[in-house]
This record gives sequence, C-alpha cells and structure tokens, in this order.
Amino acid sequence: MKTKWLVLVLGLVLLLSACSSSKGGTGSSSPSPSGSAGSDAGTSPSAGGSAAVGEASLVVGQDTDASTLDPQKQGKMPDMNILSNMFDTLVTRDADNKLAPALATEWKAIDDHTWQFKLRQGVKFHDGESFNANVVKYSIDRLKDPATASPIVELNSVKEVDVVDDYTVNFVTNAPDPILPNKLTLFGGVMVPPNYIKEKGDEYFASHPVGTGPFKFVSWTKDNKVEMEANADYWRGAPKIKKLTFRIIPNAADMVAALRAGEVDIAATGINADVANQLKNDSSVNIVTSPWIRTFYISLNTSEEHLAKKEVRQAMNYAIDVKSIIDSVLGGKASRVSTLIPKQNFGYDANIAPYDYDPAKAKQLLADAGYPNGFTISMDADNTNASYVQIIAAQLGQVGIKVNVNLMDSKTFTANIVAGKASPMYYQGNTGWTMDALSNFQSYIKSDRKYNRWKNADADKLIDQEEQSIDPQVRQQAFTKLQQLLKEEAPFVYLYQLDSYYGMTKRVSWTPNSIGLLWMYNASVN
Repeated sequence: MKTKWLVLVLGLVLLLSACSSSKGGTGSSSPSPSGSAGSDAGTSPSAGGSAAVGEASLVVGQDTDASTLDPQKQGKMPDMNILSNMFDTLVTRDADNKLAPALATEWKAIDDHTWQFKLRQGVKFHDGESFNANVVKYSIDRLKDPATASPIVELNSVKEVDVVDDYTVNFVTNAPDPILPNKLTLFGGVMVPPNYIKEKGDEYFASHPVGTGPFKFVSWTKDNKVEMEANADYWRGAPKIKKLTFRIIPNAADMVAALRAGEVDIAATGINADVANQLKNDSSVNIVTSPWIRTFYISLNTSEEHLAKKEVRQAMNYAIDVKSIIDSVLGGKASRVSTLIPKQNFGYDANIAPYDYDPAKAKQLLADAGYPNGFTISMDADNTNASYVQIIAAQLGQVGIKVNVNLMDSKTFTANIVAGKASPMYYQGNTGWTMDALSNFQSYIKSDRKYNRWKNADADKLIDQEEQSIDPQVRQQAFTKLQQLLKEEAPFVYLYQLDSYYGMTKRVSWTPNSIGLLWMYNASVN
C-alpha cells in the first residue's frame, strides 16, 4: 500500500515540480502584511529586459520582488535579501552563526531592562551623512512610530532609546528582553538616514534608498529588477562585486532556464531535489545545498469541530510519513523536526523525539475521537508548495481524512492568514531568524498573539517565562516544557526543516548562510 501511493504521488510531484518553487521565497518570520506599497511605478531608467552578466557583476534571481525599499516598512525575507545589501544592522552573525559586531561594536545588559550598545565610528551613509547615536535613536523612534505603520514586531519590547554619548546608546525595554541583540541582526536592526528622510520624505526614500551597506542603490524596476553598485567607501572595505542586480523571476522553469543561459549567476529559488538532479551533469552550473533554519508545519485551527479533539490532531501527526517525504521527494535534503524549532536555534531539545509514522495508531485515535470513517476538511497552501501539500493530503487520505487542498498565490495566502480567513489547516514555513526559539513561538503559541489558533494556559505561562527571563537556564527549561506540551497537545502537524538549494554558475564563489539571507558582500566571480 505504501509503495502504491508513493508511486502515485511522486508522479504528481514530477508534474508539479516543473511549475513550483522549492525554496519558499517568502521566508517571513511570521505571516505579515507586505507593508507599504512602495514605488509601484518603478524608478529605473532602463526598465525591462534582463541584466547582463559581466566581469565583476553578479545577477541574483529570486521569485519575489521587494514590497518596498524602505527597510522599516517591510517584514519579509525577499525584501530583506535585497535591502541587506544596501543597509547595515547594528548586530550581525558570523560564519558560525554567532552574534558578531556590525554597526555596533559591543553590547551588554546593564540591568534587566537596559541593553547598552557601543557604536562603530567613521561610518557614513551613501549620501555622506554620518552614523552615530542620534541615528540609532531616530531609526528606532521611526520604526516604533505608529505613523510608520511598520510590520516589524520584534522590537515591541523597546520603550525608548537613550543617547549616552555620540557613540553609545541604551535600549530601555518595558520588560526584560533576553534576545534584544539577536533581534537587531535583521529587520528592526536596520539603521536609516535621518537627514535624508527628513529632506526627501518617506515616499521618496521608499523608492530611492540610502543606507550604509556595501552596495548603493541605482534603480528599481518593480517586479523586474533592482540594480546596485559597489560602495567603494564601505567600512568593511569595498566589495569585490562592482555591479549587483536582483532579478525577479517568479516562475521556477524560467529561473532554471535563466541559470542555464547564464542570465543569472545565482538562482536562489526554483531549485529543488528534482531540478538539482536534472542539472547535475550541466557543465556550467553548480548545485549548492546548505543547512537552513526554515521549518515547515501545518497549522491547525483547534476551534474547528474535528480539530478541537486532541486525538484527531495526534492522529494527523501519526498519519504522515515525514521520513519518506524527506527521502523520496526532498532528496534527503531536510531534517525531521519534533515541534516548531530547528536544531540550530537556542531552545531546541534533542531529547524530544518526533512522532513515529504509525497509520494504524492514527486510525485508532480517529475512532476514539468518534470518527471511525474519517471526515473531510480543507487545507490552504501557497501554490509554490503544491507538490508537498498534495503528498500530505494523500497520506491523510490513507487513514480516512479527506483533505480538500486550496492552492493560491503567496499574497492571497498570507492575506487570508492575517485576516483570520484561512482554512482549518494551512501549510506554512517559518524562519526563526533570531536563531532563538522565541521567534519560532512568538506569533503562534500564546493565546493573545496574532496567529494563535490554540488556547492553553500552561503554554501561556511558559511563553512568559522564556520571553521575560534573561537567565539561559530558565529559558531552556521553559522551552523544553513547551516542546513537550506541543508534542502532546499537537496543535500543529510537525514536518521538517529544509536545506536550501541554490543553482550557481561556475564562475561564482559565494557561501550561503543558515538564515537564507542573500547578502552578497563576500561574493566574487572569476
């Protein structure tokens, strides 16, 4: 029986993989609005056409354009992939995923409610404006100003930023925030130029960004490309790449064709295990895989009639053969997860084992719940994940749960979740980019959170403990108890964390990172 269904669904996968992306380009830390509409008119003097690949130039392809080039009005990884090349954050991560200095050179907690940051001197924005403590205060004040309407939520704990001297600031929080430095490695940690924004206005800044990063903005043709040039005065030293272009190629087949034709140097989306196998003998292309922290699961609305019963939720976890999906469909480039936390993130507990694949037990649990003949339910998914969702639906069907799959574009899928209109089940990926389990749980677990679909008083208390203590041992104990509770109560179906796939032309040298950020400062071409 197992072999029969796997043959059927693999056939479906091969059909769907020609038109779907494997990498999940919308790698948000949580479902979030797209932010400001930005400049939908485009700003490029050379709209249309493909960017030429040439000496010391690099073209990166991804499937989704930035929603805006204002870094404080966006909250998604595709946006951040582009913006991270023009803007710097206060803190960054090194090659070992450890926190490392960026615009801040050192930091420490001086009490439970205050983090102090020493700032790098001699840094200038692309227009010549100096970076200093007043820039940090302006950036955070602007981020938190309701008029900015920023979708970035990670700095909600920050009450204010106090300027101590020209190159020292204190972040004062409303409650203890144990991972504030982690939160300053991406979205909320971006520094913006006060004088430029005051002079030009928000709308102009959103289409003509000025940062302190390794590349300067040149042009933006909406849904086509963003062009940048090297910042020769970059404080780390000038990048080796002189011209950097992000091309937007939504269709996976088109992305692969562009890679083969040398029109893009790095295909950041559109490459999966099947495509990688097809390209393995292509003399012009390298396929690179890298450990990734993006973790996939199915959210269950526990207020729905069937999903309100724990036995049903547990049955779903027993019914899905995750290992066979990893081995047969994902080419072995994924790891089983027990709950929502990838193994690289603080809080992960290796002693908590994932659910076994046990369809007989799943059927018994369904019978115990009063559904010996199963039931019918619907599940939403981004259409780039069609192949995986169809397999999962087929496996649930084997134990009597008929799943009607609703595929839709990424914007509609996210909008439905934000609006609370999603189906009782939806397939979702989460990049806990702070590399702390707080981010994996933040929007989903506590009863008062935006995307919560499960109420549990014990979970609420444990979230408070891990979010409000600065003691690592206390936090780890809370995370362990949370994972044990999540496994027992099963408000999600737990699946896998993927490895990332990249297709690269052989002239490119670039090392991916665990977060999946397309930061090209260290890239080079032969």
